[in-house]
Amino acid sequence: MKDFVQSAARSLTLGIPALALIFAFNAAAPAQNWSGDGGKGMSITILAPEASGLAEAQSYIPALVQGEIVSNFSGYSAIEVLDWEQRDALLVRLLSGSYSDSVSEKAAQEIGNAVPTTHFMQGNITKTGTGYNLRVNVTKAADKKVAASYSKAVTVAELDNLTGIRKASLELLQKLGVALTAKAKAELGGAADDGRVSAQTALAQGVTAQRQGTEVAALSYYFKAAAADPTLMEAMKRSSILNANISSGNMGDNVRNEIQWRKQWLGRLTETEQFIANLNKTASMPYTLMYLTSVKQGKIDFKTETVDVIIATVLRADPGWALPMERTLQAVYDGLKATKKAKEWGLDDWPKRGVTDLKVFGNNFSVDFEMVNGQNKVIGKQTLQTGIAWDDIVVRRVPALKAGAKTVEFKKVNANDITDNLTIRVASVNGADAAAAAKKGILQILAIVNGQKGSFKDKRDGKSYKTVRVGFTNWMAENLNYASDSSWCYRDTASYCAKYGRLYNWDAAMKACPAGWRMPAREDWMGLFQTADFRTLGNKLKSKTGWAQSGNRTDGNGTDGNGTDDFGFSALPGGTKSQYSYGNAGREGRWWMSTEASRTGAFSQSLESDYPDAKESAYEKVRGLSVRCVEE
Repeated sequence: MKDFVQSAARSLTLGIPALALIFAFNAAAPAQNWSGDGGKGMSITILAPEASGLAEAQSYIPALVQGEIVSNFSGYSAIEVLDWEQRDALLVRLLSGSYSDSVSEKAAQEIGNAVPTTHFMQGNITKTGTGYNLRVNVTKAADKKVAASYSKAVTVAELDNLTGIRKASLELLQKLGVALTAKAKAELGGAADDGRVSAQTALAQGVTAQRQGTEVAALSYYFKAAAADPTLMEAMKRSSILNANISSGNMGDNVRNEIQWRKQWLGRLTETEQFIANLNKTASMPYTLMYLTSVKQGKIDFKTETVDVIIATVLRADPGWALPMERTLQAVYDGLKATKKAKEWGLDDWPKRGVTDLKVFGNNFSVDFEMVNGQNKVIGKQTLQTGIAWDDIVVRRVPALKAGAKTVEFKKVNANDITDNLTIRVASVNGADAAAAAKKGILQILAIVNGQKGSFKDKRDGKSYKTVRVGFTNWMAENLNYASDSSWCYRDTASYCAKYGRLYNWDAAMKACPAGWRMPAREDWMGLFQTADFRTLGNKLKSKTGWAQSGNRTDGNGTDGNGTDDFGFSALPGGTKSQYSYGNAGREGRWWMSTEASRTGAFSQSLESDYPDAKESAYEKVRGLSVRCVEE
């Protein structure tokens, strides 16, 4: 029996509920990060470190350490990382040798079928007055001898930006004999990018929440992690599994009593509302009310010589929270409906009416606007009642970032008071000074100037890009030029990349935007058109130079095809790539949307020299088109 358990202790099982799933993380590891074999032939089970002195709010830190080390071992070596979420106490005892012959054969069989692990990693993290002490040991499974160890103090900042964990991974890999390249050493010796930090932190918070039995919170964190870093497959897999579980409506095979079933669902809905209430308490997630400073003319009353003046507004929660929360609430709502018992249980109007007194679904604001003319005279006042209705989001499927869009109409403004320069300002929020509301983290006010220009630098390669705000969306004002797999310079010539940016197939385009930016959806382009006005839209978005003359099939600088570039969008004709050839640079610009048209196709938007209007069409995903990213 003891020999059998020892053998089982060196293995992990795929698909055993008592244990975590096995993920072969090193399958896509880039070989350029090491020389030699990179530790090939070794395998390791990485356990979360034990914790001492951590506050409840820091309970996710062990999972953060575990997840980042797993990612580093997977990406910077050929060592096979067998398991990242292994916390099963029995397996830990078996691997350490501290088991007894009384361990049942059934328990041993649960450990599984001979997927050998040559090493396992354990450690602890202890809170100190200035930071943390991190200690990690890598032990050989065969003889229980320490193969590598790491023990150092880590500051709060070094943990927050993952530097301390990355340095631990660097030292451990080298002690295990992995010959890292200079590039790999430099990367592991520094901080991770913001997207990676956000994703790993959210993933760790999700793992911790799931271990604590709060599945709604866990799902929201997994969605947040996947949004921050779409390449983080652990977050994608966990969110998919948990989403399917919640959306099914089931609460376990043992639920036979409907009274108990209803109680369990009440518990899930209560957990959801409590989670949102806790999020709303944090200062990191205020709401932002954005309004356009440009005004539109409404109805004219010729008898009274007055006119209605209209501005557009949108209320948004932090997208890093709002979008994951939208998906989480949708899963809970769909699960409740899947029971087919919601009406019978008196829960069919959730979330419009909550099951607690927390009132988390009614974030309503009363905002007083004033319109001031060039003589500093207030010529119009109007109150906006706004809020994000989560009932609309989950029941009517209104996207979270569009749920708070409203207009403000200043009624019957005296036409004689209107001057060329009108100013729109916010006088108060919920009866209090707007600045005070912003300071308290209740509501931030952001005035949006149409055509406002800016710039940012892509941290991945140091390239700088111009930006322009059109309506409520901040667009790149030039095509993306980040080199990735399945991207090309037109005619494989670098000078075209410098002029037009790169061409991407759809899958590559979906991953190409830098952190904090994303591929625009169909709705983003529609918003652009509504702001820019549908009439002769193409000419308003085209750059003033660079477009070929009408009918000229070669590159050129003719005037006929150029635009007026009213908003600073500066669209250039970067051409396209088919499977075998390139075409139409100088005559056509075509940009991917994130919205799919079919399994093999996605929507695109195009501008051409010969036509003044924009054209939408579906294109095969394998083709190469330009990319314009929008800010999250």
